[in-house]
Amino acid sequence: MDNSGSLLQALVNILSEAHLLTDDQSRTFFSTDVYRQADELALAVAQPGTIEELQQIVRVCAEHEAPMVVRGGGASYTDGFLPTQPNTILIDSLRLNRIEVNEADMTVTVEPGVTWASLYERLAAQGLRTPFWGPFSGIAATIGGGMSHYAVNYGSGQYGVSAESLTSMDVILANGDLISTGSGGGEGHSPFFRFYGPDLAGLFMGDAGALGIKARFTLRLMKKPEGFAAASFGFPDGESCLNALMETARLGVLAQNFGLDPRQQKTALTEMESKNPIDAALTVLRSSRNPLDGVLQVMKMGLAGRNFLKNAVYSAHFSTEGLTDSEARYKLAAVRDIASRYGAEVANSIPTFFNAEPFMELTPILGPNGELWKPTHGVLPFSNVMQHHADFEALLAEYRDRMSQHRVQLTRMLMTFSTHCFVYEPTFLWEDERSIYHWRVYPASLLGKKPEHPANPQGRALVKELKGRIIELCIKNGASHMQVGKDYPYLATRKPEVRDFVIALKRTLDPKGLMNPGALGLD
Repeated sequence: MDNSGSLLQALVNILSEAHLLTDDQSRTFFSTDVYRQADELALAVAQPGTIEELQQIVRVCAEHEAPMVVRGGGASYTDGFLPTQPNTILIDSLRLNRIEVNEADMTVTVEPGVTWASLYERLAAQGLRTPFWGPFSGIAATIGGGMSHYAVNYGSGQYGVSAESLTSMDVILANGDLISTGSGGGEGHSPFFRFYGPDLAGLFMGDAGALGIKARFTLRLMKKPEGFAAASFGFPDGESCLNALMETARLGVLAQNFGLDPRQQKTALTEMESKNPIDAALTVLRSSRNPLDGVLQVMKMGLAGRNFLKNAVYSAHFSTEGLTDSEARYKLAAVRDIASRYGAEVANSIPTFFNAEPFMELTPILGPNGELWKPTHGVLPFSNVMQHHADFEALLAEYRDRMSQHRVQLTRMLMTFSTHCFVYEPTFLWEDERSIYHWRVYPASLLGKKPEHPANPQGRALVKELKGRIIELCIKNGASHMQVGKDYPYLATRKPEVRDFVIALKRTLDPKGLMNPGALGLD
């Protein structure tokens, strides 16, 4: 029986009509991610403003047996929040944006709609920071998304993935109950410590919302490092770049790093070029330790220009931090000794720029020439990286003619985190028509400067085919994945005993299968 009318009325009673969106344009936009539009549009978009409203929404959906999907900043490209069933209620978390700093206990408690950029700015004003402090997309990406799907980048060299900065979490289960994890699960206790009894938080990390809806997070704090140093290197080939990234990671001193193939390098340089030179200079000055250092950094960027890497094959960019600049430079010297064995040092404009302006607008969702954009990735042990790279190069050679024919390109970003994990991230760029997502999300002031392309169904089909082949390579080479969503074959690739356990856990926590159906390969 279709009870959508009574469901919508019950949600209006909680939220008011202003925060329950049912028009076709809103339903279409919120049911579209970076990569594609869902085959099944959401019935409505609910926008709770408090945790209590979020809990009420879950209870109403449970009573009506309506599927629920949570959307954070919307930067998913793995069908993470795309509805798969009729009458799905999509929960937009962006109004849940409260931040509470506890400097005495060195923790910060945030709601799921808080973006990494807004948290970083709030804490920086108090001289504080979370150990992991956000992905490149942190201007849009939320804490909720970073915990449901994991995230890496800023701070990951020393502090790992986003979940490693978590101390406690409140989760709403499919029946509407709210549970607190770690020390926060005790009556009147502070959520300062994650590992009290079984690590309940770990059950809900990286679950893509399949096991529960995240309502609140507490993360540990540290004093914001004052020291910063960075270096960039160009490499003659991919293998040299990969070796440099892995060997420097083993030192355990990097704050963050990333490597770029020639095409991805052009995208990074385009991001720099899209900024007003005066604005870029001001951000560098504001982020510098003192006025003289700021002037010197701006002069270096000006002398280097925007062209210093355009003829390099591969590049890698390394950042270190410390209590002082001297400490950061001391760490960087060890990094430089290793990287210089494989390549040549060049101007450090790119890491300097991103230190000053860490959270870019979502300009990468269109390529330098207006192409559509879709990343993939694999997280590899170091021992398998070279084989994976060779397999990927062979795949490129196999598809080179068809890719050229259908106007499809593949770029790569490379990254290590902690001292033992390698992120190999191929990214598709292909000429195709824009979706409602691109029209709404891409900065309006820049959109008119990007070429538009007609529909390219053959190119789109080739991207899907290649994406499947890349996943096969990842399985062959023992890769794991973050941001699993409904794209990567998590459940299908688990050992039978693990698969049975995860299915049993899902049935226990969500017996009617209402939480993001299809996520992780679960019904």
